[in-house]
Amino acid sequence: MQQQQQGNEDNNAGMCVDKNTHADTEAFKRKKPVFRFNLSDEMVDALLDFSKMHQFDDRHSYADAWNEWKNNRDISIIINDEIERLQSLDYKGSAKSIESKIFKSGRYYFRNKSFVKATPKPRGKYVSVSKELICAMDEHIARRINNNNSNDGQIPSPASPADLFGDFCKRCVDILKMEIDRLIDLEPFSEDPALIIAKIKKTFKNRAFIRGTLRGTLRGT
Repeated sequence: MQQQQQGNEDNNAGMCVDKNTHADTEAFKRKKPVFRFNLSDEMVDALLDFSKMHQFDDRHSYADAWNEWKNNRDISIIINDEIERLQSLDYKGSAKSIESKIFKSGRYYFRNKSFVKATPKPRGKYVSVSKELICAMDEHIARRINNNNSNDGQIPSPASPADLFGDFCKRCVDILKMEIDRLIDLEPFSEDPALIIAKIKKTFKNRAFIRGTLRGTLRGT
């Protein structure tokens, strides 16, 4: 009986240690030092106004304006409140060092940073080439593949996708003209017709890559 009682006391003692350890851990988390210098919203607003007002001052003029600004009654209250706030968060630094960091934040960050979000550029409407052109491309590529497989030597085999595209342009002039006439009236290409050739060439290379990769017969892709 005495041994059992002693065992219970040992177990209870162990539980007490665990609880204390957990409490110490939680206390440590709550008192975790602040390593990153984060200013309050009030401090940021005041600093941003000052920094933008003196954005184009030289170094000496900016420093003179800063000394005058920080001694203003309302501003000095904001700065002192900010110092006390950061120190209450266990920020390791003197009042002088905190004030220095506020100065540098305004001088090297807020003064040069634009807080106006750029208007996102609307994405242009995607325009695909015609099915007729794609079919012509696939037929031309397939003819090249069949020629490579048969190796009868009747049709010269272009050495690269670029040569293959050049061969396609020579053999399919009519359908290329029709496609260019169709695309040139569309908005994405009306201001820069050179984009049409680039798009057709890119489409052809993609078709050649897909068929050549799957069949393993095109070189240079």
